[in-house]
Amino acid sequence: MRASINVNDTPRLSQNPLVGCLRWMTVTFVLACFCSIPPAAAAAAGGGPQVVIVEFHGLKNGIIADNLDRLPTFRQLIKGASDKGSYIHLPRVLTTIPAASVPACTAMYTGRHPRHTGVVSTIWFDRTTREIRTMIDYFQDRINRLVAGRGIKTIFEHVARAGGTSLSAMLMMDRGADWSLKSGMFFWGNASTLGFLKNGRYFPDPWYIDHKTVSAFLTGHLFFHTHSINGRLQASGALPDLMVVQLLGTDIRSHFPEKSFRRADADMDTIQRHYAATVLDPEMKRMLDFFQKKGCYDQLIFILLSQQGFIKIRRHLSDSLVSEALAGRFRMSDASKVPEWAEAVVMPGACTKEVYLKNRRTGRWLDPPRLLTDIKPAVDALLDEPRITSALKAMVVRQYPGERHEGIDESGCWWRLDLESYPASQRTEDDFLTFLEPFEKKAADFALGDAIVRGLNQQYSRETTPDIKLVNQKGIYFERDTFKYGHHGSYYPEDLQVSFWIAGPGLQSVLPGRHVIEEQASTLDLIPMTAFLLGFPAPGGLDGRNPLAVLQD
Repeated sequence: MRASINVNDTPRLSQNPLVGCLRWMTVTFVLACFCSIPPAAAAAAGGGPQVVIVEFHGLKNGIIADNLDRLPTFRQLIKGASDKGSYIHLPRVLTTIPAASVPACTAMYTGRHPRHTGVVSTIWFDRTTREIRTMIDYFQDRINRLVAGRGIKTIFEHVARAGGTSLSAMLMMDRGADWSLKSGMFFWGNASTLGFLKNGRYFPDPWYIDHKTVSAFLTGHLFFHTHSINGRLQASGALPDLMVVQLLGTDIRSHFPEKSFRRADADMDTIQRHYAATVLDPEMKRMLDFFQKKGCYDQLIFILLSQQGFIKIRRHLSDSLVSEALAGRFRMSDASKVPEWAEAVVMPGACTKEVYLKNRRTGRWLDPPRLLTDIKPAVDALLDEPRITSALKAMVVRQYPGERHEGIDESGCWWRLDLESYPASQRTEDDFLTFLEPFEKKAADFALGDAIVRGLNQQYSRETTPDIKLVNQKGIYFERDTFKYGHHGSYYPEDLQVSFWIAGPGLQSVLPGRHVIEEQASTLDLIPMTAFLLGFPAPGGLDGRNPLAVLQD
């Protein structure tokens, strides 16, 4: 007798969770294998060269140029495998003031001075809202929101407007990028744990940061493979027109070098040369090998740059020192929302310190503080503190043309107080007004004096400007973390002057040959140069220019 079988008793694949899962995994695997086959068009994607911007965050001027013999990958990229490659070197590029990560990067990737972008520092006081503003946030989007709210376009938005596509990795300033990769909790957690195991401090390990950033840039990570270079090649067979990756490791290593460098009291050049040879050069090799394997290396132009330099700290000052000096004469507040009763606000500092003063007669922050009854008492209190005066290089005071009338001409942006004559005088009101001199007349005291005057004039908007800026001598920093070994943000060439390299096989079709542009350039010139290299129309309304135009003939 045949046993009868009820078809309803037969397990169906769609009803068995395990089998269904296996089927889904099989289909996914097959699709992944199919999609991972590089398209035949990848080698010839795009009608012209594509640009890869590699930003070495905090890399000093000269670290690449002076060490090519010890950097084989950089040498291959710049000079070519047979030493016949085309390149352009701009050795005298000035960053914007302040030479600090957040405002400098924002200016570089928008082509606008800080007073236009609204990102005037890493942290500042807004006189209109009485709020302490900072651009540091976990989701890394405050800069994008602020810049967008002011109608400022990023390099990615300019590329999109010209009909191109773009990709970014690790940038906070990524508004308008078609594909963007950012870091997350696990990334920084793993990096900090590794840093602790290596150096005993929970500070991110720079090698891990740069290695994982390059990996994400080239091949993506768990949930964002399609946002990587490899993902774009698989999806469309073409590279984006613009690809930007920010490598933060140099900055981290320069702030907190390994113990061996501390024991040797190493200078900043030694620390950065070692990092360039042991980390940056191998990571660049990974990039070049990847593009060569994909068959698209010959169409690429690389821009190698930095947004600021670095200086070794030779003396730490307490970050609270300025506030303590003023506390005897002004009601101080360090709240994120400054209360109505406060009369002075001091920003966290580095090589400079910013002091904001309220007009104590009107009680308004937007009214210029009075020179003799608001500014002078603050200046005198600061000069009474020997730890401050022994560190000072300059003290500058804000002018308010047409808004304040106290017997002294206010037709510029800043005065510089004569720190020799005024302290030696009786410090009368007449002495104070006498020894306030237009900053531009004393600019020669700085190696880059004229550039500092121009940069400082372009840093602040009316509602964000401080009234007093303290500028320390080179290597002296206001700092909460006295373990910090190096820093930036100063007014000295080691911080302000960086270099750009433009190289790669794709350059031959645009500007063949080898060129060194000795004229002063700016990080604000990045967008005009990139547009030129891509063959896109130069965007209007920028503060930068195209230094490559002189090479067209």
